[in-house]
Amino acid sequence: MSDINISIIVPVYNVEEYILECLDSIGNQTYQDGVECILVDDRGIDNSMKLVKKFINGYQGGISFRVIKHKRNQGLSAARNTGIMDANGTYVLLVDSDDSISTDCLQYLMEVAQKYPDAQLIAAGAKTNKRKSYTMEKPFPDYADNPEWISRMMLSRGGRRGIPVTAWNRLVKRDFLLEHQLFFRVGAVHEDELWNFMLAEKVQRIAFCKHDTYFYRTRPQSIMTRFRNKDARAMACLPVWREMLRLITPEREREQTECLWNFINDIGPTCIDGIVRRETRRILWKLVRRGIWPTSFLIILYLTPPIFYIKFIRNLIPKISRINLSRYSCCIS
Repeated sequence: MSDINISIIVPVYNVEEYILECLDSIGNQTYQDGVECILVDDRGIDNSMKLVKKFINGYQGGISFRVIKHKRNQGLSAARNTGIMDANGTYVLLVDSDDSISTDCLQYLMEVAQKYPDAQLIAAGAKTNKRKSYTMEKPFPDYADNPEWISRMMLSRGGRRGIPVTAWNRLVKRDFLLEHQLFFRVGAVHEDELWNFMLAEKVQRIAFCKHDTYFYRTRPQSIMTRFRNKDARAMACLPVWREMLRLITPEREREQTECLWNFINDIGPTCIDGIVRRETRRILWKLVRRGIWPTSFLIILYLTPPIFYIKFIRNLIPKISRINLSRYSCCIS
């Protein structure tokens, strides 16, 4: 077998509407030198794998396609881990089976990899079907080897200046993942968040591809859209929050705490489920006891007993009722 430069890992589970578009985008790459595509059959119940087999049988390009079958459904994280363990490439590239990549994706990524061969991770830009862009045209350098800066950018969870929290569309050295045991937590929701959290502590050299090379699709049947409300989503996130709390290190304490706090802030403040609020308070109190105090005012919403708000509202209503609105007529036209 010739040397493999890139192993593309595609978990497949109930995506018959999108899998051929994904495979076509991979098979039509302008760069095909030493590229394999590992399709992990996670035991779906639709015709996805029939379409995969038909595509592979008819494919005549230079990319090597092969299938690994799970004995039972194990989820996205396990499928990615299976692909990483079985890959032969110097680099791995994760692609979700309902997404696609540009025809020049591998070409652009390999140009950066060849220019900066010691980079452990190469991040590229992406577009979505919601007209949202994860661009690398932000004030990022072409290359960085400052671990503190890299950690801060990765833990900022995107935002205006940070690196987007995604597992896909990143060229990562396989040996680096194996050395630090950077696998996805099986059964976790928001597995990309936790994986990014772990990577941020270990990555010391990163490079950026300034092209948009990935198309991300948001669909009603996806994992992230299956929750009926924020309470259900937060309940599923609790194990990830606990794991992030456990992984906080003295060297990255400030950035890691801010990342965890912002993650909780995205979901938790409007939750009303008693279990969610109680477990979230426990996590935040552990931060407080360790002397780590998030700067956001919203921590009070978790740490203050609900009776406080009832008394506050009861005292506030009479005051509001006594306001002379005629004094503010210019503001309420």
